[in-house]
Amino acid sequence: MSLGDEESEQRRRFAESLRHADVSAEELWLRYFTLGGQAGQFEVEAYIHGAMALPALQRDILAHALNERLDELYSGAPRAPYSVDGHDGTPDDGPGSGPATDPGDE
Repeated sequence: MSLGDEESEQRRRFAESLRHADVSAEELWLRYFTLGGQAGQFEVEAYIHGAMALPALQRDILAHALNERLDELYSGAPRAPYSVDGHDGTPDDGPGSGPATDPGDE
């Protein structure tokens, strides 16, 4: 499975953030797994090196694990990006992410 353009850009920016995290691939995988990540350590390392694709949800969990590490370091480094919708470049906030409505308006 090859990396698509969006995934490739997300991975590139992830790698840039990873350089500032002072974390081994094994420790990052453990953090990712603890957050519910389902890919194995081998697959995560292959993704980091651009050799394998990961589903968007797994990339987002991995990015979150890395961002938590950067937060622990109080690092001003750029944060790892999350997946985007793919059409307009905005974050995909999922179902129900539209503006809140007042129940009295219905």
